[in-house]
This record gives sequence, C-alpha cells and structure tokens, in this order.
Amino acid sequence: MVMVNKFFLSVSVVTAAAFMAMADHVPVKQGLWKVFKYDNPSDEPIVFSGWSKATDAHALEYCMFLDVFYADGTAAWARKANFTLGTHDWEETKKVFIPKKPVKKIDAYAIFRSKAKGEKTRGSVSFRDFKVERMMGNGETISTFAVTDRPFSNTRSVTRVVLSGRRLKTVVESEALPDTVSSPIPSGKVKVWTEDSMKLVTPLTFPQRDASSGIRLSLAKRERESAQVLISTAGDVEWRAATLHISPLKRRDGGVLRGRVDWRRQGYLAREHGALRHPHAFPADERWFPDPLLPPAPMRVRPASTQGAWVTVFAEHDAAAGEYCGVIVVRDGGREMARVPVSVTVENFALPATFGMETAFALMDGFIRALYPEDFRRRKREAIDVMLDHRLNPDDISRTTPPEIGDLLYARSRGMNRFNILNIVPPPKDPNARWVLTCSADALKDPKFCDYFVGIVKPYVQELKKHGLDSMAYVYGFDERPKSFNPVIESFWRRFQSEVPGIPMMTTARNYQDFVNGRIKGPLACDWLCPTTDAYSIDVSEMLRKEGKKVWWYVCCSPTYPYANFASWEYPPIEGRLLGWMTHLYRSDGLLFWIVNKWHGNRRFDPGDTFFPWFRTHNGNGMPGDGIMMYPGEDGIWPSIKLAQCRDGVEDYEYLQLAAKKAGLQACDAVTRTIVKTATDYSRSPQMLRAARKRLAHMIED
Repeated sequence: MVMVNKFFLSVSVVTAAAFMAMADHVPVKQGLWKVFKYDNPSDEPIVFSGWSKATDAHALEYCMFLDVFYADGTAAWARKANFTLGTHDWEETKKVFIPKKPVKKIDAYAIFRSKAKGEKTRGSVSFRDFKVERMMGNGETISTFAVTDRPFSNTRSVTRVVLSGRRLKTVVESEALPDTVSSPIPSGKVKVWTEDSMKLVTPLTFPQRDASSGIRLSLAKRERESAQVLISTAGDVEWRAATLHISPLKRRDGGVLRGRVDWRRQGYLAREHGALRHPHAFPADERWFPDPLLPPAPMRVRPASTQGAWVTVFAEHDAAAGEYCGVIVVRDGGREMARVPVSVTVENFALPATFGMETAFALMDGFIRALYPEDFRRRKREAIDVMLDHRLNPDDISRTTPPEIGDLLYARSRGMNRFNILNIVPPPKDPNARWVLTCSADALKDPKFCDYFVGIVKPYVQELKKHGLDSMAYVYGFDERPKSFNPVIESFWRRFQSEVPGIPMMTTARNYQDFVNGRIKGPLACDWLCPTTDAYSIDVSEMLRKEGKKVWWYVCCSPTYPYANFASWEYPPIEGRLLGWMTHLYRSDGLLFWIVNKWHGNRRFDPGDTFFPWFRTHNGNGMPGDGIMMYPGEDGIWPSIKLAQCRDGVEDYEYLQLAAKKAGLQACDAVTRTIVKTATDYSRSPQMLRAARKRLAHMIED
C-alpha cells in the first residue's frame, strides 16, 4: 500500500479513521444483505465494497446496491458499485458515496437482475465479503487508472493517480509497468489485412492467422458501405507515409461503377478513468481507441502497432447492378507494399431518395460558431453534408432560432424528411451561448412566453408552406421534464395547437414513462412522445398511435448495457447499427439523439497525426463520447466511425421497409429476429447481420 499525504492509494477511497466490516470470505445471498441503522446520524462518507465471480452473467444490474436514508426523511436511492458482466473469477468492486445530509439508515443489497418487462437475467453469480464503511475524512478522493500508452509513445504501461477534492487536484504518473501486448508480426515485417466495419480495431489489435486480406461488400443503389484496411507492424518497423490508392471498380464487361470509393485515416482518442465498462469493450488495459475519420493523407504507422484506414463505397441511384472488382494498392512513400482485392456487388434496387427512417440528431450551431467564427456558414454547410451523407436529418431539438429556409431546401434535396422549428425555451441571455435546453415551469405558465413562442413560429410556418416544407416540421420542448411539469405542459400544448394547427409538438418529458408505469392517467399532452429505448412499451405505443399520436424513442447516456447504445465509445460499434433494426422491429416512429457536435473547449483537431492525446474523453455520466459523433478539424468537419454505424442502421431500416412492401411485416420481423430477439438479447456478430441483410435483399428483388 502506498501513502500519499496520508491518503490511502486505492480506487475511489476516502481517507478513513474507522469502519465496520463483515468477516473475510463470508458468502452473501442475492437480495437485501444487511440494514445499518445509526442512533447518531452523520454525514460521514460511505465506502461500500464487495467481491463477486460470474459465469456468462448478463443482466441490467449486477452490483452492490445501497439505498441511503437521511435523518430528515428524504433518501438517496440506488447508489451502485458495479461488477463486470460476462465470465470472470473473483473481483472486487468499491465505491464512495458522500452524503449531503446526516444518514440514519442504509439498506445494502446484492443485485443481479433485469428490470425491463419480459427481460431475463442469464448466467450465474456468487457474492462474498460485502462491506459498508463509514469513514471520517474531508472529501478528497484518490483514484488509480492503469493503461498502456503504446503505440503513441515508447512509454510502457503507466498508472495515472488522480487526487481531487476541495484543496487538492493533481495527477501523478507512476513508473512504467511491464507491457501486456506485443506485436506478433515477425521482425522486419508488415501485415496488411482487412476487417468488417462493425468491428472495433484498436492500435494494439493485431491480425489473427485467418484474418482477411480482401474486401467483399454488397450494397443497394444510393447506399454506402464501409470496410477497414489495416496496417500492422513489427516492433522494429515504422512507416512514415502510408497511403491507399484505389483503382476504378469495374464489371467483367468493362463497365465502371457509377459512384465512388473513398478512404479516410482512422484517428485515435485516449481512454480516461470513470467510464462504465461494457463486457464487450476493448481491453481494459488499452488506452487508445478509434473514432475520428480524418481526410486521406500520408499516415505514420508506429512500431508494434496497427493503423487503420476506413474505406467507403457509394453506388449512385442509376448504377448498374452486378459485381464490380478492383484493387487497393497500399504504399509507404512511393513504394508499393501490398495489394488488397476489392469485390462490390450492387443489388438491383435503390434506397429511397428521401430517407426512409425519421431521425432527430441535433447538430448545434453554437458549437460550430465557437470553433469556426471566421467561416461559420461554410463549416455549417460541411456539417450538414456530413449528416446527409449518413442519411441522418441535420436537425437540432435545442435550437433557439428557426433554421434558414435555404438550408432546409438544400437538405430536402438530399433526402431530409424531418426538422425541428424551435425549442420551447426562452431566448438565450448570452448571444454567445452554445445552447439552451430547458424552460422553467414558471416561464411556461406566463402567457407572455407563449405569445413570444407563437409569435416566432406562426409566421415562420407560413414561409414553410410557400416551399412545401411544413409537412416535415415540428416543435420540441420540455426536455426530460418530471411529472410536476405535466399541467403546464398540457396548457402550453393546448394553446399552441389552437394557434398553430398542423405543427406537431414532440417531447422527451417523463409523462410517457409515468403513464406506462401507472403513475399518471391519460390522455397525454403533446403530439409526439419520445421515451428512452428501455422505457418504450409496444402495447402503450400502439394504443397512443390509435389516438393519433406518434411515439419515437431515444438513447443518450442511458440506457446502459444490456441495451444497445452508440453514445459511449466503450460500446461495440455494431450497436449503433442494430438500433436501426430495433427501431423497425419495435415500430418506433423515429430515433432521436440529443447532439452530435458537443465539442469541449475551442481547440480544433490537427490532421498531421492520427493520435490526439490532448482531447478529453471523460464525462461525468460514465458514457464517454455521449454528444460527439463528428469532429472539428483544422481542415473541416470530420465524420466518425460511430456516425457510420448509425448510417448503416438507417440503411438497414430502409431494406426492411422495402422488403415489407414485397413480403409483409411478418416476414421482415422473422429476418430481424435472427439477430434481435429483444431489446436486450441480440447478436453482435457482423456475419449474422450481413446474412440477414442478404435475405432482405433477396426478398426485395424477388
């Protein structure tokens, strides 16, 4: 044990003087483990810990769990210290909770359960040695986080020790630890290989013996599909200027693909402490992971590493069906180092010109303006193009000024099917504010605020009608507001309906969840309801649709595993694609995601290197990456691997729509259920997903 200024060096432990603990190796049964009562309530920090082992554990909650009751009658519910899902030997979990008020009772539980209706846990777990400790300290905490910094630097594994509190905030790096990963590539050699776009390949991922050396894709007309070309080096080899040169794709009769093939460099971000771990995440001791997609340029491939290139094929709407072949030449400088054969099959049908799936992914002007004040309009159009290239509406549920008509007409010409006019919030007090999300209940009650809102929307709708855009429009408000807002939400909605008929109002307020759980009775205010995917009820949603409403769904920093989510970089990329299939299977009317460009600070990405150690990936909700799906490069807006997965999910949704018209919904659902059984039980196999897509393609063409 290491002592630093009288702090115990451990994971999230507060300095202590006394504690209560159970004896070593005592087994604990699932459920309520122990109740702690205090005759003299205090606000001393609570440290709780325990051990568990698991075999194939899959559940919504697998943790040590506290309900903390304050002396004044209030409570802090569901304080959790999570265990790792999957299979593992005995492991310890430990967490600190600092009460805001004196505590009179603690209920401690061992939890292994799923809360969603109809969902079941899977596997077996054992618990032992649970502890609840009341510690006398002053609030400072110490956390440790050990990862390898390779291949970015020659430093071996480093332990980052983070101390924070009222008087102390610093970072200490320990001496290097032994390497846990080494390159299997023979000395002096380089291996060029390929991987499916749905697989995450870190810089310390190396090819297996059966790794593919070619690319085979199938896609519809007006569709994009991607693959990865990967360059892995031995420990004594470094490339300084790796590039890809792609030949035209041709049929046997010499016809050239009507479309294009592009490549981008994969960029790498640094994992930070505090993320919620996913059982299918990349290894815990690795620091670097891919997401930004940089423009093509010569790229450095460091020793004992893998550098990725992202290849995307696009077929125009009038491309001839058939198989096209070509080759990707991989060079270092001027030298040809490898050849990657490419085979692309264009199916004999096209995706619709107007997107088939409704989405609301927020692209916020405020963040673009802050990073590109000198050429905001140009960069905004670039960002709009990035969204449209991924068949996502360039929307913004948080906007405080209506979108420009010119931008809407341009987006419609490229497939847009839905947009928000205005968020139901007061105008920002600061003209440089990046966004305004919510509105107080008092403001909603004020008739002057409704006058202000209607006064903007009503004449704007008349402009929309001149261009035939009004059928795509809606307004948004009351973001995740609790039950106490329901009366003012209903009052505001009723008046808006009477003043601006025909424009629906969407909300993520909690009235839908409260209705599903029986906490309130209908009818529900607002035209479109949008719960999180874990709160979505098929039966309730169908009932509401019969009343003329729509029910979307959304993900953000929740729900967490085992639900599919693309918000966090810790989650497998394929989950972003699977949400398209789930949206169709569960008949959700659309998919919402709050923001795609929530950029921290004012620094732009330099495209000179593919590693970005300065970029902060940490956030406070344990879901790093929530709000970031494109990147501000010095040379323009960059897309991402996460965004590409969502694009592919939308395109798969459109396959399902087209197949349903030919073979019926029941037949399509049968295909979907080969990969998605429920919202928490689904396959993450790219091979199974591609087989399901191929079945849909045959249904469409028959």
